[in-house]
Amino acid sequence: MAQPDRRLVPIVSLDVVGYSRLAEINERQTLRLVQRVYDRLVARTIGRYGGKVFKTMGDGLLAEFQSVVAAVEWVADLQKELFERQLSVPGGGRFQVRAGIVLADVLVAGDDLYGSGVNLSVRVQAISPPGGMAITKWMYQYLDGRTDLQFTDLGPLDLKNVSKTVRIFVWHPDGVTQKQAAEVPPPPPSSRPSVVVLPFDNLSGEADQAYFADAVVEEITATLSRIRDFFVIARNSAFSYKGRAVDVRQAGRELGVRYAVEGSVRRVGERVRITAQLIETETANHIWSTRIDGAVSDLFDLQDKVAAEVASALHPSIRRAEVERARSKRPETLAAYDLVMRALPHLWAHRMAENPQAISYLTKALALEPTYGLAAALAAWAHGQQVAYNWTTDIETERAEGHRLIEIATMTAGDDPTALTALASAMMQLGGDVRHAVNLAQRALDLDPNHAWAWMRRGYGLVYTGRPEDGLKAFEQSARRSPLDPFAFNVHLGTGLAHFAAGRPERAIDFARQALSERPGLTWPYRDLATYYANSGQMELARDALDKFIYLRPVMSAASLRDGLRFMEPALLDRYVGGLELAGLK
Repeated sequence: MAQPDRRLVPIVSLDVVGYSRLAEINERQTLRLVQRVYDRLVARTIGRYGGKVFKTMGDGLLAEFQSVVAAVEWVADLQKELFERQLSVPGGGRFQVRAGIVLADVLVAGDDLYGSGVNLSVRVQAISPPGGMAITKWMYQYLDGRTDLQFTDLGPLDLKNVSKTVRIFVWHPDGVTQKQAAEVPPPPPSSRPSVVVLPFDNLSGEADQAYFADAVVEEITATLSRIRDFFVIARNSAFSYKGRAVDVRQAGRELGVRYAVEGSVRRVGERVRITAQLIETETANHIWSTRIDGAVSDLFDLQDKVAAEVASALHPSIRRAEVERARSKRPETLAAYDLVMRALPHLWAHRMAENPQAISYLTKALALEPTYGLAAALAAWAHGQQVAYNWTTDIETERAEGHRLIEIATMTAGDDPTALTALASAMMQLGGDVRHAVNLAQRALDLDPNHAWAWMRRGYGLVYTGRPEDGLKAFEQSARRSPLDPFAFNVHLGTGLAHFAAGRPERAIDFARQALSERPGLTWPYRDLATYYANSGQMELARDALDKFIYLRPVMSAASLRDGLRFMEPALLDRYVGGLELAGLK
């Protein structure tokens, strides 16, 4: 097989501004417009400049050129032509593309090009002002004296998945727009992700429905503002984009936010359809979307429902995106917040081999910021998992460290619902004051009624203190608010425990098996399954489940397990451990 060749070539990345929003408004018209621009302004002209398209991506393309000057001149002529034509787009506004150009050492394989330079062109394109272009310092230096175009220096910028800063220069056929692009301040440093709820499009064709779209946005903004894990741009700032063809990347730079919520409202007869989507502003990638239908007569209830669903979904969706963002950073650039983000997937894994890695990351975070309440609470919870899931033989040492961290978290968690929930989890699993832990979970819910983890933790606390039916209601609230949550399987286990506590071991078996089917690599839920089977008289299945639970675990006894589960009220603890003893635990 022939080895791919290497060559140094200018790479151009083009992308249609606001393509997803335009396609949602009128997909057919948008596709027709994009194809017309491609046929008449790209395909007919690019060859004359020595260029060739090597990849198309629906709303964008990648092209190579034989000359740096030719690549820049072709993009400039294309943008000038579009600027003069003022092509209209669905929903109002004008058609714009964004361009990025880099000089890259690429691998050539057939008709395609590969390499980090191709990725860099896309990242540089994301910095371009809509209707203009962005180039790197090397391109700019090469152009010296070879073009009349006047570029503006944005300085060194951090680009996604690029290890070093890249100095960027921008150009736009409208000098005012170019000046504004240079004046956009960099996003402010923040220990929390940031989000803006942009004005929703009114697709009903009726001006009197615009008020409802605005009301939905206002309610979502107010609801998200109660979630302390990320800060939300105020309504007045967001509504400055009303009536404009908004490009989320530009809005992200102007407002200094990482994420944007955008959507639409459409009324057909007596029915209303609301769509919403979460977008990462740096790349315009879609992270999550939803669609909710309702009756016109229930507009106010529908408005509340949309706000609650968006808030519930954004919490885990942004958390997952933040985890990926932290993973992509070089280790020496990690701040305490990023270390916490790196710890989360190890905590969510609920595995004996993963939990120590979570503790390591959280310990490093606390070394950087000793009063970081969320890190302390999560670290305490991680030590609690060591005890509750029988992952250690040194329960007292784990408890002592967990209680030390609880003291720090108690003084520093403040009004952070996630930190309060983690603190409640730690208190329960380390055998502390379970009723106080339930109150902490309730305090988290007072601050953020849509916090799915707080509902789940409250459910466990209610079961542990002898109120299984109330616990079931809390688990139902958790599942309703966040069906995509990484902890969804744990809601099934909590529901199963509640049924067991209420004297329904057969129902408990169903939920434990459902949890294991969703997370087949876990072994600690087999402990639940073993006692449920034993209490329902299915001894062979109980022994098999117990064998799967104790496999590769430290040596344990019924007495040590009882000590690890002392957060359960006495009657529940006796039945739970008694079932394991029936299954063969000594």
